[in-house]
Amino acid sequence: MRIRDDGISRELVVIGLTRNGHLLGKTMRTGFSIALLLVVALSGVLWAANMSIPDGHQLGHLALLNGGCDTRASGHAADHVPDLARHREHSAALDLVALCSETDIAASSGDWSAPSTWVQGKPPADGAKVRIPSGLTVKIDKEFTAKIDWIRVDGALVWSTDQATSVKVGTIVVTPDGALEMGTVDHPVSKTVVAKLTFAARTFRDREHDPFDMAGGLISMGAIRIHGAEKTAWKIPQSQLVAGVAVFQFDRPASNWSAGDELIVPGTSDLNSEDETPIIVSVEGERIVLDRPLKYSHLTPDGTSVPIGNLTRNVRVSSEAAASFSARGHIMFLHQQTGVNIDGAEFRDLGRTDTKRAQTAPDLDETGKLVPGSDDNTIGRYALHFHVVSGARIDIPPHVVRNSVARGSPKHGIVNHGGHLLAENNVTFAIAGSHFLAENGTEIGSFRGNLAIRSTGSGEDIVSRMGIFDNGHQGHGFWMQSAGVRVTDNWAFGHAAGAYVVFGYSFAEGGNRTYFNARNTDNRVNADVDGRISTSDVDLYFARNHAAGSTDGVEIWNHKLLAPHPSQSLIEDITVWNVSRHALFIPYVRDTLIRNVYAYGGERHMDTDFAIGGNSQTENITFQNVTAERFPTGLVLPRRGINAVDGAFLRNRTNIMIESANRPFRVVTLRNIHVPSEGATTNFDLKDMAVPANGDVAMLFENDRIFWNDSAGKTFRLYFGSQNENFVPFANSGPTDLKGLTSGEIKARFGVAFGGQLAPADAKPLPRSNATMALVDADNLTPTSKEMEFAQNPSNELYPLAGQHIVNTEDQVAKSRWMFAPGSEQPNFVFVKKTSPKLIVHPLLRKLEIHPDDVRYGYRLEGIVADMVGNRITTMAFIQDFPVLRPDGQGHIALDVKFPDPAGDMTSLPLSLTVTKQAVRRGRNYEFYKQAQYCGKCNFEQEMERDIRATFAQATSGE
Repeated sequence: MRIRDDGISRELVVIGLTRNGHLLGKTMRTGFSIALLLVVALSGVLWAANMSIPDGHQLGHLALLNGGCDTRASGHAADHVPDLARHREHSAALDLVALCSETDIAASSGDWSAPSTWVQGKPPADGAKVRIPSGLTVKIDKEFTAKIDWIRVDGALVWSTDQATSVKVGTIVVTPDGALEMGTVDHPVSKTVVAKLTFAARTFRDREHDPFDMAGGLISMGAIRIHGAEKTAWKIPQSQLVAGVAVFQFDRPASNWSAGDELIVPGTSDLNSEDETPIIVSVEGERIVLDRPLKYSHLTPDGTSVPIGNLTRNVRVSSEAAASFSARGHIMFLHQQTGVNIDGAEFRDLGRTDTKRAQTAPDLDETGKLVPGSDDNTIGRYALHFHVVSGARIDIPPHVVRNSVARGSPKHGIVNHGGHLLAENNVTFAIAGSHFLAENGTEIGSFRGNLAIRSTGSGEDIVSRMGIFDNGHQGHGFWMQSAGVRVTDNWAFGHAAGAYVVFGYSFAEGGNRTYFNARNTDNRVNADVDGRISTSDVDLYFARNHAAGSTDGVEIWNHKLLAPHPSQSLIEDITVWNVSRHALFIPYVRDTLIRNVYAYGGERHMDTDFAIGGNSQTENITFQNVTAERFPTGLVLPRRGINAVDGAFLRNRTNIMIESANRPFRVVTLRNIHVPSEGATTNFDLKDMAVPANGDVAMLFENDRIFWNDSAGKTFRLYFGSQNENFVPFANSGPTDLKGLTSGEIKARFGVAFGGQLAPADAKPLPRSNATMALVDADNLTPTSKEMEFAQNPSNELYPLAGQHIVNTEDQVAKSRWMFAPGSEQPNFVFVKKTSPKLIVHPLLRKLEIHPDDVRYGYRLEGIVADMVGNRITTMAFIQDFPVLRPDGQGHIALDVKFPDPAGDMTSLPLSLTVTKQAVRRGRNYEFYKQAQYCGKCNFEQEMERDIRATFAQATSGE
């Protein structure tokens, strides 16, 4: 591969970029996303989700009971933190409750209301800054009206379990030796009373004393025990819930469901939000009476009922003011590997990070002052944030959240950030981003038995913030950055994007890429010498999950695509219905068994939608016992690898679509396919002549075998239309040497055939298909050694063999053309290329400028590389990051831009970036140009198609 810098090929076309539309076809879901593999690897050093604090930012001192300060103990509460970044985060939290600034100090253990508990001889009043010293326990023993500024817990703060209690406070910080307790396992809060913790509304944002926006809520480095009265979180009625129903029955009584409880009945429509929140009027054993009839029907495909969640708990943690996100409280468990146990609590209107806008990370300049704008939408201020970051260990008991409710968060709900968490039997409702999130790919534990209902999302593309590691913003029930967290037995309804997403792309924090610790899994075959596994290569087990009323059901991205050793993941027992796009979407996924999947389409499908399938780089997938109904297309099978469908019930407009292979030696085997006589226009659709997007026509001649076992047990090989000897593949256009020839004549003249073999003369049309078939021995089903070799050796090549099929020439006399060259076994079909690629820059980047304040954060250039192969326009997504920028004395920055052409050869293009205050000020958010707050609907499809066509006016339309 050479760098092209010949003076002729340096060309920059500053026009629009689109990511959808006819020209790019499936760019958002397929082609465009291939750039992500490179993007994440390059961008890890540019943006880190952790905060940075100058070395001079110090902790407060420890106070003595007599009011003096022990300067010798400065920083004691954070000394146990093993690394500087964590020490600094602890320091920022402790500065919120700086010692020697308290107004009220506990003198002895006792009730909050008892004067003897306090040094001052009276309970804290409005505006109090309270400290509970180590070794002392203070009990919230009744309902208090005073609005406390902050509480520092070095000892223990507990709530009475048999009295109605409440306290209102701005910020609580539990230090490493402290504890907060609202009931215990043995002594939960009695069901006859309610215990409340309310975070007082923040009236202003103190950027001087709290530059990292931590104040307002609970920040804990110590033990947390919260146990409300036992209550069944959700339960499934015995019959379907239809409109007009006001009474339903369970198989057995739900624990502690009572009159006055608020329920959530999830909507299942993919057209509208039909969630309902009735109130229980009475409970008569298994029988539940509601305060009003249901307005909508809440149906499932098998005639059973949807689950009903109970939103009422008697331990309630909430924000005083919900309308302004900045006024809300948040909960962060800071760097603890274990010690948080929550059961039967309600967390309402918590979190202030906004999913509608890209996250920001507060940053300090050289003088220690907050960089303006860097805290506009601070990362990590979620409803329940287990901010462990790293070091998760399977041999340490997990944090636990169970039987609880999280409701009304503007970004994420329950977040496992680098830790070990068990979240089970919870109900989450109205969480804008992701209800359950595993953030950086190092997490372990389980999300199991949860009910996640309704997310609105950002309205942006899944990759619009990927480079700044702001994931899960589209609106999801569950988002996992790796497969390390087991996701089982959950229900997800009403999500703006994928109800479940496993997103295996690389993640970086603190400038370092994250890895999964091999000690936390039984299968360590893909571990490196340091005991690390790439977050994309962890074995996935995803089972018994349900999704409805969402855009997509399940999405698995970038899983085992480049895993060095074969190891099969498992997706099983999945039910998806009323989704508007895909039931199971698996782009960039290898080596996975998918079985017992039941997929039922929604009401608003586009023609390109399918029930189950991947993209151009999905391979080695086995499907067993899958059902797909009411979709435009049922199954879209991989274009590379060894793949099989063994057992399928299909009732769709097109049941199975198989495109031409895009990597040599693909195998597809179809067995036990059941198709009702009604309901399908096409059974098998073999998409012939599917030339890869780089224009590599030669790929069509590589070996490709498709087999079908009929109901009688006979084995047939299926053939594309182009494999029939009388087919004319290039009747009016295409390679000159092949134009007008039949497939048989091409074979006779040049020794090559589409798919590696022509159909035999006795091949017959396959009913309800565009394929032909010929009987073969069952022995043909065994993969050849060459097929096994390709299947077992991963490749990240979007266009395999491009360097062999397409070659550049500097011969001034030669012309760009397809030609046959001598080969060892048969002629090689090669395109000799003289054209130069054109870089078409995203329209919001076309000024090539950067704000002076953003030079420190680097720059990203994005666009499309377009070229010609024959008369075909080829397009490839392009992204290049420049982490270090060096302005010259005239306010310009030289960029050495490099991009590939269809042959894989690199072109070098020198560009100049202008430093100007007229540029958008975007901070670390160098992907701003893909986000709604900067580009509105970010829709450039028509502009892109028009401008690329204009750039290559000589192209033949439709080739």
